[in-house]
Amino acid sequence: MSNLIVSRFGGHAAASAEEVIKAAQIIKANPDRRYIVVSAPGATPDSVGITDMLYFCHSSFHNGENYIDTLMKIDERYREIVDGLKIDFSLDAEIASLKDALEQRMNLDYIGSRGEYIMAKILAKYLEWEFVDASQLIFFTGTGSPDKDKTFRTANERLQGFERAVIPSFYGSLPDGRIKTFMRGDCDTAGAMVACAVKADLFEKWSDDAKIYSADPEVIRDAELIRHVTYAEALEMNYIGINIINDYDIFMLNEAGIPMMIASTDTPEDEGMLISTRLPENARRKVTACIAGHNSFSVIHVNKYGLNKTSDFAEKLFGVFRRNNIACQHYLSGIHKMAIVLKSPIFDLRRDKILTEMKNAVNPDSLDVERGLSLIAIVGEGMSTVKGVFSRIFDALARVGIKVKMIEQGADDLNIIVGVSDSDYEPAIRTLYRSICMNDEEWD
Repeated sequence: MSNLIVSRFGGHAAASAEEVIKAAQIIKANPDRRYIVVSAPGATPDSVGITDMLYFCHSSFHNGENYIDTLMKIDERYREIVDGLKIDFSLDAEIASLKDALEQRMNLDYIGSRGEYIMAKILAKYLEWEFVDASQLIFFTGTGSPDKDKTFRTANERLQGFERAVIPSFYGSLPDGRIKTFMRGDCDTAGAMVACAVKADLFEKWSDDAKIYSADPEVIRDAELIRHVTYAEALEMNYIGINIINDYDIFMLNEAGIPMMIASTDTPEDEGMLISTRLPENARRKVTACIAGHNSFSVIHVNKYGLNKTSDFAEKLFGVFRRNNIACQHYLSGIHKMAIVLKSPIFDLRRDKILTEMKNAVNPDSLDVERGLSLIAIVGEGMSTVKGVFSRIFDALARVGIKVKMIEQGADDLNIIVGVSDSDYEPAIRTLYRSICMNDEEWD
């Protein structure tokens, strides 16, 4: 029995006729690739992306400014693709329809979605596959959140009628039929939803650069490419800034039990990176998956005698951050002290206001701010099964004279956060990578 693959191609794969031809060769190389979800043409060295141009068109029209020049640039980009593909495609009709939509004052979501809509029709024509509008497959609730139940049910029923189809990404429809787009960074969600709807055996994400390293290659020159991670590890990697695919899609694919492959359109022969609920049995992986971090954090030290006996202390304190719309990265609590870690650039914007509100909220004995903290995260499912992780971290850093200012382990044992001074950030990354990541096959 053959497998069923849903493949998602980003804006780079649609940026030019040459890139589209390359994507089409990838698609045709495996007959199991049956449903293709494609983005609008992305940026090139000579042009911004189509979606940005569409947004500019909408803004120019509503401000009474010249939008025709930008519309003609959109026409030119698509025409270069159509001519390069040598297909018979009525681009005049699509551009005329877009112009009418602008003049009829269609909303921004509708105008922004036309980049994917037109590109998916072009790719379907080139592949000689069916085109299926995402507005007939992807649905949102009245509050604008993805409607998984309706999408899974409707997309499953509708796509059963198509052996192969090309689908636009980035948008769907609201209960009243109006077009609704995803957030700009959530363009994989449409593809993930289609994969879940048709119960795919694999969801593929194709981009121009699919290389994910075990550490920042700018800091660790010989960092290894990551070939396998679990969805749980991917969530932790997102948290520390190695963004592979958004959390919503991870939860959705993991719940459905559908593995995901991230691969490069520039090097399709490469192995790529697999994300799955569990690591494959033949995947030999170290204890740790990766190490990464960020600097420029601030720590607010709140001292209050007997805070551990005050039931609403934390509630009052975190209410200050909630009202100021500031996320706390971490917090550590003791008997008489709490340390709260925030991103310095965000905290600095409201520093005086926040400190005043904290004093009013909990009347602390003292309130001090420490700047220049870096946070380094070590991620890996294997850490939950071995002993001595903390001692190895402390020993490694102590040998090179680096002081650990804070250390925290996640509840699922997949992530350890180490805090050091900004000046020790890169030396700490190198030290931990050498002693934890490179040599962790020595663990018992």
